[in-house]
Amino acid sequence: MNSRVSFNLLSDICDFAVCINAQGIIQQASKSSQEFLQLSKGLLHESIGLYIQPEDIALFWDAQEKARKTGEKQTLICRVLRQLMLPIWVDCYIHRLVDDQYIVIAFDATHWKESETRLAYFSTHDTLTGLPGKVLLDDRIGMNIQTAQREKSFLSLVVISLDGYRKINDLLGHSIGDELIRGVAERLQNCVRRSDTVARVSDDEFSMIMIGVGQNNIEMIVRKILTALQQSFRISEHTLHISASLGISLYPEHGSSASHLYRHAEVAMYRAKTLGKNHWKIYSDQVDDSERSDLSLESAMYQGIENGEFMLHYQPIFCAQTGQLRGAEALMRWKNPNQGFIPPIKFIPLAENSGLIKILGAWALRSACYQAKQWQNAGLKDFYISVNVSPRQFVQEDFLEMINGVLSESGLLPQNLMLEITEGVLMENPQRSGEILTQLHVAGVKIAIDDFGTGYSSLAYLKKFPLSVLKIDKSFVDDVINCAKDMAIIGTILSLAEGLNLMVVAEGVENDAQLGFLKQEGCNLVQGYLTGRPVHSEDFKDKYLA
Repeated sequence: MNSRVSFNLLSDICDFAVCINAQGIIQQASKSSQEFLQLSKGLLHESIGLYIQPEDIALFWDAQEKARKTGEKQTLICRVLRQLMLPIWVDCYIHRLVDDQYIVIAFDATHWKESETRLAYFSTHDTLTGLPGKVLLDDRIGMNIQTAQREKSFLSLVVISLDGYRKINDLLGHSIGDELIRGVAERLQNCVRRSDTVARVSDDEFSMIMIGVGQNNIEMIVRKILTALQQSFRISEHTLHISASLGISLYPEHGSSASHLYRHAEVAMYRAKTLGKNHWKIYSDQVDDSERSDLSLESAMYQGIENGEFMLHYQPIFCAQTGQLRGAEALMRWKNPNQGFIPPIKFIPLAENSGLIKILGAWALRSACYQAKQWQNAGLKDFYISVNVSPRQFVQEDFLEMINGVLSESGLLPQNLMLEITEGVLMENPQRSGEILTQLHVAGVKIAIDDFGTGYSSLAYLKKFPLSVLKIDKSFVDDVINCAKDMAIIGTILSLAEGLNLMVVAEGVENDAQLGFLKQEGCNLVQGYLTGRPVHSEDFKDKYLA
């Protein structure tokens, strides 16, 4: 096919198409190009640089030069100028032809950039209160540490856990709970200076950063916070009372990084909780009874592994549109002979910190794959199994070897295995993550981003990594029927996924109204208590293979 035929074909499918010479002078231009840029005259014999945002021209010339040297198609995102002054984002492609000619085509990417901007805000801010979220909080802590270092000043980090909020939310409903959270956010902001940061990091947990506040004056502020929260909240016809547990870490005494300060503030907060309501504690590195309890539990985990106390429960995943069973997520459970079932939220972090998660993770992967293959043989055709991958597992040197070995041993096809990974894990080392995911993708294994929307949520990594599925976090599904912002977030995620050819699983579906909304919006798959609770393999078999 000659270059003229290629240019004519491409002109029919894109918003902008020109042919340029080595100097960037336009030799040929599609009619759509002039219309797209809203120009009164044609583009011929003009430099293409005239129509590119000045800040992006160097990026374009670099891509053209790379196309010249390699002969390969080059891709970039840049801005072209509509009416020679209004920047418009485009996906741009440069193809080298014979005689040092180049075809440049572009597609309007404005809607992608707008979606990325919205998701960037949603991923860094709490949609209910407008306060910074955990990602932005970590960034602010880092910035304040640098300021404190430069000014040889103090820094206090406070973690605040609300006592009694969940009970109010469950008994009186999400709308009352939301109003209560807004009220708490307002009172917290009134307790500190405008230069301080107040963030909401989870449903019932807030955090504060205060520069210039140290051991000598933190007590006065903490007591002010506790007093403010003890005063009643009047919401609708309800008079509500809550309390809080506060943990404090100080820079530089308790750490010189955001992760250390936050972890130590959380430890202090949990110690405060053990004292009852309305207490606060400053972090200390002395071991107390609760930490001894953690050590005891960690020891019991070793024993539990040896005694076979760990098991997997399986939560079914259904097609949102047809109700057909498509797969299941394997969830780890621990039944201790003395304490009964121990919540995963309690033992998983301990396993992660101790390194036991490597042993448990490998066992869970192997067991889940063998179980999925058995169910396929029993009649569940095209059934897939979804397994969570911990941060420690993902960075293991033999991670890929382990995956391939388990698939080979169990006989499960790679396309029937889905690995769930959080955004934070991928972004720890994007280059290494990309290498691992690429090899998994080539092997046929599917990759799901778990809790999507609560971390980085950038289109950059959605385009960069070979992903298959986005899992919408339960926090967005919980109140989607009553919250326009949650509706907007889910709608944006579904739109992005459709454009990027990704499947979407909505987690935490608990009622028909949520399911109806997700189905109407075109969500692919759902899981939650409405469609099926996590159950033992035998119960799963009885229910879905009978």
